[in-house]
Amino acid sequence: GTVKDSVNAPLHGANLIAIPDSDDLSMAFSISDEKGRYRLNLEKDSSYVIEISYLGYQKIIDSITASRDIQKDYTMQASNESLEEVLIKKKMAVVVKEDTTIYRTDVFKTGEERKLREVLNKLPGVEVDREGTITVNGKKVDKLMVDGKTFFTGDSKLAVENIPADAVDEVEVLDNYSEIPFLKGLEDSDKMAMNIKLSEGKKKFAFGDIEVGGGLEDRYSLHPTLFYYSPKTSVNVIGDFNNTGQKSFSMQDYINFEGGYLSLMDRPNASNIYNDDFAQFLRNEDFTYNKNEFGAFNIAQEITSDLDLNAYTIISNNKLETREEYNITYIDEDRGLDEFRETRQNNDLFFTLNKLQLRYRPNPDEDLTYDAYVKTSSATANGILNSFTPVDSTFINTMANPDGIDFTQHLNYSKQFSFEHTTTLNVDYKYSKNDNDKDWLFNEPIFNTIIPFVEEDSLHLFQQVNTTLNQASLDLKHYWVLNNTNHIYPALGINFSDQRFSTLDEQQLDSGEINSFTEANFNNDVHYRLVDQYVGFQYKTMFGDLILKPGLFYHYYLWQVTQFSDEITNETKPVLLPEFESEYKLGGSEKLRLNYSMNSSFANASSYANRYRLSNFNRIYRGNEDLENQLYHRLSLSYYKFSLFKGINYNFFFNYSNRVRSILNTTILEGINQISSPVYTDLPNETYSFRGSFTKRINDFRFTVDGDAALSSYSRIVNQNTIAYDSENYGYGLRIRTTFDDLPNLDVGYEHDFSAFGSDNFQN
Repeated sequence: GTVKDSVNAPLHGANLIAIPDSDDLSMAFSISDEKGRYRLNLEKDSSYVIEISYLGYQKIIDSITASRDIQKDYTMQASNESLEEVLIKKKMAVVVKEDTTIYRTDVFKTGEERKLREVLNKLPGVEVDREGTITVNGKKVDKLMVDGKTFFTGDSKLAVENIPADAVDEVEVLDNYSEIPFLKGLEDSDKMAMNIKLSEGKKKFAFGDIEVGGGLEDRYSLHPTLFYYSPKTSVNVIGDFNNTGQKSFSMQDYINFEGGYLSLMDRPNASNIYNDDFAQFLRNEDFTYNKNEFGAFNIAQEITSDLDLNAYTIISNNKLETREEYNITYIDEDRGLDEFRETRQNNDLFFTLNKLQLRYRPNPDEDLTYDAYVKTSSATANGILNSFTPVDSTFINTMANPDGIDFTQHLNYSKQFSFEHTTTLNVDYKYSKNDNDKDWLFNEPIFNTIIPFVEEDSLHLFQQVNTTLNQASLDLKHYWVLNNTNHIYPALGINFSDQRFSTLDEQQLDSGEINSFTEANFNNDVHYRLVDQYVGFQYKTMFGDLILKPGLFYHYYLWQVTQFSDEITNETKPVLLPEFESEYKLGGSEKLRLNYSMNSSFANASSYANRYRLSNFNRIYRGNEDLENQLYHRLSLSYYKFSLFKGINYNFFFNYSNRVRSILNTTILEGINQISSPVYTDLPNETYSFRGSFTKRINDFRFTVDGDAALSSYSRIVNQNTIAYDSENYGYGLRIRTTFDDLPNLDVGYEHDFSAFGSDNFQN
């Protein structure tokens, strides 16, 4: 049926609860949609009391016994009573107000729930999947809090599996969430947070699990997880010791310890986290042996009512053995050459990750946050590589000892001077030092025409690679509210980067003497400085349900490169970068977003090192001092719709990227040997990606269909010939999930992925 007011206008967000007379039946619940429609699923020929409530309107109580599907419409009368005080005897089951939805869990609990997961799955519009990811009305929850404070690192998985059900009083969902409350409505956030409000008497609790296992071939596993929570103190300990290859500390956990996806989305160089050594290890799922020793400790402490501390330490010690076999065909103009390659690696990796955060909020209009982050890493890697071709056989032993330390500081200060004026200041500093000593032992010379080996029974090449980075940035932004429908956000800032990159390749002779490769154009000592000064603004305006936000930023770049103290590059360049954001709300649960930006980025110091270095047994790399900034367009379009009345949810995302100017590698290929060097080019480089899902809920069955596609076209230069490549990746999935109360539940799915890759020379 429908719920309307006295002038026949639909009421969106009215609560309807069907309470059965029999204790054996469950309550039914519904929220009216933007057209006032609702649907209640009741047991046939059973008696129910219907309660309908809406803020500002008189409650309706009705009785019903249905033997078939019926439609029943309700008209609510405005409450005109004026009272000195109001006593609320019973709270509404669900309250929807703008971007906030509050669920009273007592209405939905049956007393059989053990953990938060079971509670959330009974709330209308809320879903928890097997991995612990929470979605509300089809939208993913990015951060989870308890009584307004971040739980652990904000990871929903830990919360849904561990927080006791009887400790939960209310669940609060915050859409368009902002870490700093007074920035909500100013900074455009599409993030969603969930706040678990605890029951009185349940403000302190401890919980955890300890898993112990043993098996064949001396396999073992020990995995303790222990947690303590109170309003002022939270302590969390996770351990994992096993040789079964299971990583209880996953890539997702690493991101959460970095502050979660919310934090990464606000960082300009967030992609570096996905590519560092530790992340590479976490993503490696193929091995012949894997031993993990891992421990993590996290504490959150309220020092005073204005000052909070959050800190963690992670220690990881791992042993990884791998074996890989390749059959490779090298295609050039005249012929193809086949290579069989086998590699064996034995790696010992030791990492520590440490973070300290202090947050000071002296009043509702000020927020000061300081983050300090330290990461250390060391490893020993031994490898054996065998390469066989019809014309040659190469055997290589390698030993590498990479060591690194990263120290990062971040300071954010935000202040709201008045409703019209708010300012934020961000200051960042990063120091990074990475060293890698590598020994190569060859059975025969490689790159005979380039590397001047002295002939010996075995050839010993020693290599050193050292990188040092000092990076600082300052960003100042002001939010100026002109009126209710027009804002302007001026901003200015500066980014400074100082990098030193050096390489050494030399032969160590059996006599102990050194055969230097310097005269053969090897070895680098590069000092690279980049200064990015920028100023710009964003203008935000609203026309009804349409929000438009164009912006324009002017960047002025200065970069300088020296090689062995000789200046090889000293350039300046202005760049104008436009951007545009828009959002259109078609209804309370339907939204369309469009974002466009032109972006600019520079390569790091190693790309400017214009002398040779050996990067693999069959690959030499040489940088290019003439590189400039990459320039590329990005466009994204997303559509979202949810209807509780129809039980449907749509999500569609489209992304497009086009590189106007880019840096790509050119390759000289001779046999299996390659010499690569980056060039600055305007060759086409485009990427399209799409993903979408459709979900329909029918009684206790939930049907989902999803799909994705990624299409890329780009060019590479091989032996001075430009070759165009096309890459296509597709996938789709079907899934059925049941949500019975008294029967076993099933989750059945089917996924299919396929791809195509090729050029004029080949098709895969």
